[in-house]
Amino acid sequence: MTISKEQIQIRPSYVVFESNRPLKILSSALHNAGFGWYNTCINRAVDATYMCEDAHTEMKEYIEKHGFQPNQTVAMMTAVAARYAIIREFEADGIHVVIMVTAGVGNAVDVSKSYLRKPFYEVGTINIWAFIDATLTEEAFVQAMMTATEAKVKALADEKIADRISNTIATGTSTDSILIGATQQGTTQNYAGTVTPVGRILGRGVYETVVDALHDYKRAKGMME
Repeated sequence: MTISKEQIQIRPSYVVFESNRPLKILSSALHNAGFGWYNTCINRAVDATYMCEDAHTEMKEYIEKHGFQPNQTVAMMTAVAARYAIIREFEADGIHVVIMVTAGVGNAVDVSKSYLRKPFYEVGTINIWAFIDATLTEEAFVQAMMTATEAKVKALADEKIADRISNTIATGTSTDSILIGATQQGTTQNYAGTVTPVGRILGRGVYETVVDALHDYKRAKGMME
């Protein structure tokens, strides 16, 4: 089994990844978070004013409405329009990855200063998918999430994305979501820290894709010089 960016399609109101065979996935998604085996992933675009008392039920209904199986699907949401999704492929050290990012940073937050804010929910967010054509241990899955998060933070720093409350460099938004998927075929990768074969290509790939997504966001908001 191999993966390619052609498996990710941009539809009017969502981005979808579909595979003939399920991938092992670890995610912080709204629908089917945690570990599991799934063949569909959805990144749903919602209006910035989206509010729902039971988002989990509403998301399940949305999945069914669009012809997907809830028990085979991981789904997250964002206020970034689906057309702004950035999809890239990377390969190095025998590791092939496909990455999708949507980035909206209107509610960017510096995690070290988040205590200055009152708890609230906004749907502007950075959503990251990283699909890896390899066999990952559970340890490697968790480390891959750490590596991808570090790459995202570095991208935000280099792009000088600021927390508007603290006026310091943001580390993310208050509602970011991340997904790591693996084909679970090929050589077993026991680790995915920053200097492992998986970590090296994942760090580069997530960083470059997040930067591209931030550039699109800035252009859309008229922030580019």
